[in-house]
Amino acid sequence: MKILRLKENRLDYYDEFIKNAEIAVKIATELKTYTENFNINTSTEIEEKVHKLENDADKNLHETLDFLAKDFLPPIEREDIVLLANRIDDIIDYLDEIAINFNILNVTVIREDFKEFIEIINKLAVLLKEMLEKFKDKKNYGDVHKFIIEINNTEENGDKIYEKSIKNLFTNETNSIEILRWNTIYNSLENCIDSFENVANTVGEIILKNT
Repeated sequence: MKILRLKENRLDYYDEFIKNAEIAVKIATELKTYTENFNINTSTEIEEKVHKLENDADKNLHETLDFLAKDFLPPIEREDIVLLANRIDDIIDYLDEIAINFNILNVTVIREDFKEFIEIINKLAVLLKEMLEKFKDKKNYGDVHKFIIEINNTEENGDKIYEKSIKNLFTNETNSIEILRWNTIYNSLENCIDSFENVANTVGEIILKNT
């Protein structure tokens, strides 16, 4: 199966952005399913499944950057393509980190606030994909701005959950190992949520340059 989507010997960078956004949606869905049907015995399995998807995204990224290095006429500035591609990849790396942490930190019980984080991440992943689908066509830039605002608002909701979770952890948890374990997990969740906002803001900056 070819990774690149070529049209008249050219790579459609927008399709490649969307392709990795679709992988982010798949990983977020896997994490939600894992959370809803939590079983400590499947922690290694979910880590491996997510990591395989992360590897697929890495291949897409490398193919895109390799093509860009030889492309004389990219549709937008070269550095913007590199920045956006890498920021989408950051999202996938943080999603991968969440799955890794659950396994290596030997999580035995799912906290309710973790489920809230996963709901936020699933919403953000879908918004990301839909935003990038609109971003492909300049006539949709007005709609893209609406997605950017919604992603930023959703990220703010994630910040509130993070603050609440950290305060609850350090106020009510007495087991030092649990504090260390969940502080690590909450921070990786917060980084993941922030990475969606970074992509949205990058898209907004690219639009400003090209309108």
